[in-house]
Amino acid sequence: MTHEIDDIDARIATDRPTTPNRRTVLNTLAGTTALSLAGCLSSADDGTDFRIGGPWKPNRDPLDGGSLLRRLGITEALVGVDYDADPEPGLATDWERIDDRQWQFDLREDVTFHDGEPVDAAAAVDSLRRTADSAAFADVPIARLEADDASTVIVETETPFAPLLAHLSRNEAVILSPTTLETDGAIETPVSTGPFVFEGLETGAELRASRNDDYYGQSPSIESVRYEVVEDDQTRRVKLENGELEMARTLPIEMVEPLESEPGLEVYTPEIPRIRFLTFDTQSPPFDDERVRRAVSQAVDREAITDSILGGIDDPAIGPFSPEITAWANPDLEGHQHDIDRARELLADAGWALELGDVRTRDGEELSIEIVTFDARSLPLIAEVLQDQLATVGVDVDLTTTEYSSMVDRVGQESFDAYLTSWGTLWYPDPDRLSDMFHSSGATLHHGYANDRVDELLEEARELDDREERRGRYHEVQSIVVREAPISVLTSYTNVVATSAEVSNYRPHPTESRYGLEQVEIDAE
Repeated sequence: MTHEIDDIDARIATDRPTTPNRRTVLNTLAGTTALSLAGCLSSADDGTDFRIGGPWKPNRDPLDGGSLLRRLGITEALVGVDYDADPEPGLATDWERIDDRQWQFDLREDVTFHDGEPVDAAAAVDSLRRTADSAAFADVPIARLEADDASTVIVETETPFAPLLAHLSRNEAVILSPTTLETDGAIETPVSTGPFVFEGLETGAELRASRNDDYYGQSPSIESVRYEVVEDDQTRRVKLENGELEMARTLPIEMVEPLESEPGLEVYTPEIPRIRFLTFDTQSPPFDDERVRRAVSQAVDREAITDSILGGIDDPAIGPFSPEITAWANPDLEGHQHDIDRARELLADAGWALELGDVRTRDGEELSIEIVTFDARSLPLIAEVLQDQLATVGVDVDLTTTEYSSMVDRVGQESFDAYLTSWGTLWYPDPDRLSDMFHSSGATLHHGYANDRVDELLEEARELDDREERRGRYHEVQSIVVREAPISVLTSYTNVVATSAEVSNYRPHPTESRYGLEQVEIDAE
């Protein structure tokens, strides 16, 4: 299965390739000022830019790492994501599930692309066909795309597929102008419909956009945006403090307190739908035994981790979804609370005795495990805490820290004990994400877990139209997987964003699908 990198730490640690600039001169949109030669975009501040610093490297193509186009408000999709992490109208004002496989989308009237071309059903279908044929949508069962009339798009799926709305809200499903898609190969100038217009990109350095004065929605007060790639955390902080940025994104948790003490800054720490967790190899000893998985989970003191490593900013977590973010979360989960005595009982029941020394044994074999993680942010430090905590119940832990890609290759090709990572659980706003995590044949986590009831619930929920019926099935799935522990969820995840104090009306989005720059204002001094 093909998926984007789900771990925000992995995105920071991975130098993801970007599409090279194939022209010597950047194209501009109709009515905009010509840019300088490619690779020579000016970094001088003319006083009109809203400057954002972040670690991500922008790209022109939504199918090739171009998610920043969506976040900056350049591209839009038929479906948006609201502040409750649910699908909301985007370029489609309404939709209807005609039958179990057909959906009808009604487009907004009188919307134009940035190049002046009309947004009609034919243009939307052409753009969506490119998306549906891509590797990014390999697991989305779209069978037919059709323009029913100038303002109506029909989408038919191969099987009943309730999560379609959520997938059509993804960054890869944005609607691009026919002029953008006319040429084969890489997209040079992404033309869409958002409140900001693409002006140019210097690969690996910065992306520029200007206000769309013809936007159908709320007109931005910001005249232009410059997103600057600043990979080093400390450098982003210094540039913000020195007035070289209006916004710094994805800052480390340890910077929250000192940033909050700066009088000229505002700090935002929203919880986002992402979790840190251990994944167990349920096909190999010792974690093929549910009792051992549960024992490890109960031996972990999550509050100690959040307090000592995460500064009390992140919270201990139980299940894959946070009730603070989405109604899809099961609010009645009974997690593996920190209980050393119960952990020891479970290990003893599984035959692991503590006789001589500090490490449990069974049939002459020590209970020694390896936890693999990768070198990004807090994960190696959390792994060290886990090592100490599991030692108290007689589990000997070896730690291996490697690159993210090496970790994924290793756990995907051979047996392992456990690996520590983090994942976005609602990067598309639907609980079908649980299929990616726990379905016996569809999961992209490498746990080997299989439960017929979980599969049945996930497959039923994928087909149902009624939200409450779907919710009941997903709640049951969450209860089962917390009990059987193919993974052990450790903590929630907080995104740290800081802005200049002059920035107002910034509202962090729960799924980070957009920065909401059309709402942001710079207060006059």
